Amino acid sequence: MTDVFRDSLGHNLYRIGQLVREETAKALQPFRLTPEQWQLLVVLAQHDGMTPSELGERTLRDKTTVSRILPGLVKKGWLMTEPNPKDARSYLVRVTQEHKPLVRKSMEAVRDHFAQHVFTAMTDGEQEVLLGLLLKLRTHLGD
Repeated sequence: MTDVFRDSLGHNLYRIGQLVREETAKALQPFRLTPEQWQLLVVLAQHDGMTPSELGERTLRDKTTVSRILPGLVKKGWLMTEPNPKDARSYLVRVTQEHKPLVRKSMEAVRDHFAQHVFTAMTDGEQEVLLGLLLKLRTHLGD
């Protein structure tokens, strides 16, 4: 029996997403972070002081998922919360000063892991083409 999904672009993109998550998890093991936690940290490192709703919009995560992830990162000391001066009903989330360098190191660890273990299957030119196509698709999908 042939693999009916082999030539399915949608299925292959979905599978790549799953495999990329697994590789990201491997790179993040020394930091004791999941890819989902890391995604929030990276966004907060770039956009300091966001509400959970803004963070969810930026990361394409629903409110329930963000609300489930944030307390663990606060408890571990990665994040801090403070009142939102623009809206008393919400709060802002920030990466702690102590952990800002670790967020950068985690980003470098993921980049290096992918360079050493994933992208070796492609030439530099193929990587550029792939990146261009992925960015084109993201733009088309409204990201």
